[in-house]
Amino acid sequence: MTSYSFPPEFVSDLRSRIDIVELVGDYVALTKAGVNYKGLCPFHGEKTPSFTVHQGKAIFHCFGCGEGGDAIGFLKKTENLSYPETLIRLANRAGVDISPYERRRGSVEAQAKARSEREQLEGAVACAQIFFARNLQNNLNGNVGNYLRKRGIDPLQAKTFGLGFAPDAWSALKDEMGRQGIDERVAVAAGLLVQKEGSNRRYDRFRDRLIFPIRDVGGTVIGFGGRSLGDGEPKYLNSPESPIFNKRRLLYDLHHARPAIAKAGSAFLVEGYMDALSLYLRGVDNVIATLGTALSEENVAAVKRYTSKVAIFFDNDRAGKAAAFRSLPLFMAVGIMPDIVLLPDAVKDPDQLAAGLDDQALQQALTRQTSLFDFFLQEKGAGLDGYNDRLQFLREVLEMILRLPDDPLRGMALRATAESLRLAEEIVLDEYRRIRQHRQQYPARGGDRFSAAPEGGSVKKLFSQSVSRTGSQPEEMILATFLTYPQLHDEFANDYLDLVENPDCCSLCRELAQCDGSGDAKALLQQLSSSREGETLCSLYARLVHLPAPAEDLEVARKVVCDCLLSLRKRQGHEQARNLDRELTQCRDEEQMFALLRQKMEIKKRLMAS
Repeated sequence: MTSYSFPPEFVSDLRSRIDIVELVGDYVALTKAGVNYKGLCPFHGEKTPSFTVHQGKAIFHCFGCGEGGDAIGFLKKTENLSYPETLIRLANRAGVDISPYERRRGSVEAQAKARSEREQLEGAVACAQIFFARNLQNNLNGNVGNYLRKRGIDPLQAKTFGLGFAPDAWSALKDEMGRQGIDERVAVAAGLLVQKEGSNRRYDRFRDRLIFPIRDVGGTVIGFGGRSLGDGEPKYLNSPESPIFNKRRLLYDLHHARPAIAKAGSAFLVEGYMDALSLYLRGVDNVIATLGTALSEENVAAVKRYTSKVAIFFDNDRAGKAAAFRSLPLFMAVGIMPDIVLLPDAVKDPDQLAAGLDDQALQQALTRQTSLFDFFLQEKGAGLDGYNDRLQFLREVLEMILRLPDDPLRGMALRATAESLRLAEEIVLDEYRRIRQHRQQYPARGGDRFSAAPEGGSVKKLFSQSVSRTGSQPEEMILATFLTYPQLHDEFANDYLDLVENPDCCSLCRELAQCDGSGDAKALLQQLSSSREGETLCSLYARLVHLPAPAEDLEVARKVVCDCLLSLRKRQGHEQARNLDRELTQCRDEEQMFALLRQKMEIKKRLMAS
């Protein structure tokens, strides 16, 4: 790889050639604010713009996180580049020749071979874009023209968006590449041609398709999406991954929509090219689209650079809802609580909505939005009457809430969860704190088996790790230990029954007292199935035996049970303290109030001593 040595005067000259507003504008939606430009900081999450760019001084500064510097520092941090890589990127952007600063010079052939792979690939894609666009204009009387007229797209609009047409031929683009002197191997690397396995034959990837150019945030075409005009499968075909085309980082029409998103302060996110194009042609220009694939963390980060207000606008079917729900945790992780546009039952997608309404009705329809998080709770939480199902769903929701970076958002989401699932806020908060604590102290690691305490480790930590990994409660962990070590049941059963409120767990504990300690699982199941709560107890037993082994040593197992019992005592004490707090708020008798306070102080002493 060629290396470079850039002298200070080169760096100074390069810095003077870069328009920092234009550079930052490729990553952040900027608006004029006096002599400066403002936007949302790309380096930390924020709702109110505190990121400022001064064009005259060629510097940027964020008053929120303190980041600041010049164009070099901005690109280096944003793209996570080394210092030389940053200078090379800026030099290419400014059209500055860097060959005089090469540390090692090879032959002319070696230098030609060392040309930027990206430039070669972009050159091949640019050639394809011209070819596709020309073919569309030359075939407006054919199938592609009929399709555009059916979708309400005139030739001028098609030209504005750079739409193209890939002929129904195996080598039309390949032949054009040959005429333009583009190496077929480069065209294959760019995803324009397909190399047939086991031979040297290459053929066009896109055939008989309407072509949508896909651009990076700077507007450079780096790939294509093709919509089949016949019976070809798949219906939509994208360029494959390449050094210049990464679907996880790309959103369709983002370069075009950036100014409109900045002006509106919000964005619509749709699933397909035609959805975005149909809305744009109807005056909804703050719209971007996924590339027909699942939304990624990189996609969400790209949206976050421009706005924190997003409305999901996916297809009105089960798959569209599922895709919207999958996007929710990704948005929450960056501090965005998106809305969802609710389509009328008879409308299947945004494209159909745009085609069936006049401008006023369309704008009104776009305001039919609700919080995607609230919608998720209503849709997925409906009909969950069983305790286990509701608890499992609650934990799923709490895992999502933990992703939120802002405490106020977490608080609002927790309250909405409690209301939607018809649960007391104390229950939701207790479970949230438990999950958060375990996540912070003992991150889950797949494949670990809970056995004896590690050298230098505590049994308390051992128990906490087990609870964290399995999601089980202390009362369940004790029962699992009893199943492995029946002799511990006789030792601790009375304490267990005094502390545990779960009736199923208590029933199973009593049933274990009737066992002879033989550990015969078949006999135990027969005994459980004959009891009044047979089906419930068998289900609980089946779950417990699949928990990781509590310990491989009797003494360690005994200590684990003791620690679990201690946890139950603390939980019972906290619950008693909360009950006393409720009584205190309603108490009007001074003597009784002091008595309640003394009880609460005794409980707190026991908790602190344990």
